[in-house]
Amino acid sequence: MLTVLHLHQTSSVGAGGAALVLVASQGAGVAGRICLAAWSDHSSSGRYAIVLVCMIAVVAGLTVLLTPAGRAPLIASGAFVWLGFFGFGWYGPWVAYVTEAAPPGKTGFALGLAMSVNQIAIVTMPPALGLLADLTGSFTPVWALLALVTVVALTVTAAAEHRTR
Repeated sequence: MLTVLHLHQTSSVGAGGAALVLVASQGAGVAGRICLAAWSDHSSSGRYAIVLVCMIAVVAGLTVLLTPAGRAPLIASGAFVWLGFFGFGWYGPWVAYVTEAAPPGKTGFALGLAMSVNQIAIVTMPPALGLLADLTGSFTPVWALLALVTVVALTVTAAAEHRTR
């Protein structure tokens, strides 16, 4: 919903056009789930590389939304479709990476813990981000917070990946 609100309030896109961009973002997410999973299955660089690419791509897309260019309807729409592809598409490679990175005999626990944290974030973040947008009167802190959380996740996973090698 923040996609539609951002496009409507910040980029002056009509509600119908903004909703179409949301649909396009969801469609890009479907394509991302298929393409990124296939890439992950056939990549010689391992699943972590695909997850890393997705996190970097998400930070890049959110960064675009933080700039004045991110207020332009066409650029903002493109950024949301980009975020749909990488932000929704990352899930399959991420789940596979979590299972492969788990210690022997702890795959179920690791995946269960990761999924639990993920589901809690899925439930709590939309209202929290909406509240942040309402309190600040801007989407800039929302996109900045999401980018920061992604950079923190990227840093933590990179450090863990480095330790295991």
